Amino acid sequence: MRRSTAAISGLAGLLLVLVLAASARLAASPVEEPVEPILILVSLDGFRWDYLDLVDTPNLQQLAARGVRAEGLIPVYPSKTFPSHYSIVTGLHPGHHGIISNNMYDSEIDAEFHLHDRDAVEDPRWWGGEPIWVTAEKQGIVAATLFWPGSEAEIAGIRPSYWQPYDESLAFESRVERVLKWLDLPDDDRPRMIALYFEHPNDVSHRYGPEAPETFASIRGVDARIGDLVAGIEERGFSNRVNLVIVSDHGMAEVGPDRVVYLEDYVELEEGEAFELGAILQIYPHEGREDLIYKALHGASPHLAIYRREEIPEHYHLRDHPRTPPILGVPDVGWEVATRSVMQKYRGSMLKGDHGQDPGDPRMHGLFVASGPAIRSGVVIERFEAVEIYNLLTAILGLQPAPNDGDSRHLDEILLTAHSPGGHLNPE
Repeated sequence: MRRSTAAISGLAGLLLVLVLAASARLAASPVEEPVEPILILVSLDGFRWDYLDLVDTPNLQQLAARGVRAEGLIPVYPSKTFPSHYSIVTGLHPGHHGIISNNMYDSEIDAEFHLHDRDAVEDPRWWGGEPIWVTAEKQGIVAATLFWPGSEAEIAGIRPSYWQPYDESLAFESRVERVLKWLDLPDDDRPRMIALYFEHPNDVSHRYGPEAPETFASIRGVDARIGDLVAGIEERGFSNRVNLVIVSDHGMAEVGPDRVVYLEDYVELEEGEAFELGAILQIYPHEGREDLIYKALHGASPHLAIYRREEIPEHYHLRDHPRTPPILGVPDVGWEVATRSVMQKYRGSMLKGDHGQDPGDPRMHGLFVASGPAIRSGVVIERFEAVEIYNLLTAILGLQPAPNDGDSRHLDEILLTAHSPGGHLNPE
C-alpha cells in the first residue's frame, strides 16, 4: 500500500511540474493579437465567366482552386460598365443608385452624364447609394481606390483616403505597384479596403471580338498582373490578412454589321430624340411625339423590345428612377440599334463585341473568384447577382452595411464564418 501511494504522489508531482512549466512558457510568450483583415477588390472589365476555362489563366485558376469560384456573376441591367461597377460596390440596382447607363440625362438638373466627361464623373449629384469605400471610411477603416467607376466623386461628402482620377495610360504593372505600395504604409495609414480596376479585356474584345486572339492575349496579360499582385502580397507576409475578391462587371457578345436594327426603317426621329444608341436605346421624344414613336417601334423588329418607362420589366429594376427615359429599347444580345448616319460616321470603327443587353443571357455574365483567410477553399457555387457582392465585402471587413438590394444567401457558401442576413435589405 505504501509503494502505490508513493507512485501516485510521484505522478502528481510530475504533472504539477509540467503544468507549471507550460504556464511559465505561456507567460513568457506574447499574446498574439488577431490580425485585422484587408480586402482587395479587383475588376477585370468585360471578363466573361467562361474565359477562365477558354484561356490559360494559371493565376486566376490557382486562386479559384484554393478559394471560391462562381459559375458566373449575373450583372445588373443595363450590363454596362458604370452601372454594373457601381452596383457591385453599393449593392443597389441602377434604378436605386441612379447610374442608369454610361450615358444619361437628368431633367431635374438639366444635365447630361457621359462616362468620358470628367466634370460629370466627378459631380456627386449623379451618385446615389453608399459605395463600400464610403462605408469603410464612415466606420473608421482607411480606403483606397484606383480608377474604380464612381470613386472620383465625393459621395455623401466622403472620398476614399487614397484615390486619383482615371488615367488610362497608367500601365497595369504600375497599378499593381501602387496597390503594393499602399500595403507598405505604416499600420495607421495603410488602407484595409482597396478597389483596383483594369479595363481589359473589355477594350480589346470591343475592338476585335469576344473570342479573338487579341482578346485572349489581353486576358493572359491581366492574369499575369493578378499573379504579380499575389506574389507581392506573399512577399510582404500579408497572406494571412488579405482577402482577394476578383470580379467583372459583365460579359461580352459578338456583334456585327449584319445584326443592327436601323431606326429609320420604322420611324423618322427628330434631332436630339435618340439620346443613346448601341446595346441600349434611350429616346426622349419631343413634345407630342411619344405615342407616334412608341407605336412605330413597338413590335416592329423581332430583335428590339420597346418599352415605355412604366412598362419596363420588373426584373430590370429601372422603371422608377426619374433618369430612366420615356422610351427604352433593348436589343437582343448580339444585336445593336442605330441609325444609318451614325453607322456611316463610325463605319471604320464598328464594334465586334458589345454588352449592355439583358443580364439573363449567359453571354452577359461575368467573373467571380475570391480567395483569402476569410474565404472557403475549393468551392464552386452557382451563379448569383452582382448586387450581392457589397454585403460580402462588408462581411469580410466586419462592417455594418448600408441599405441595399442584395441578400446574404451566398455568404455562408463563400465565407468560413457563418453570417446572418441582418435585416438591412432595401425593399423593392
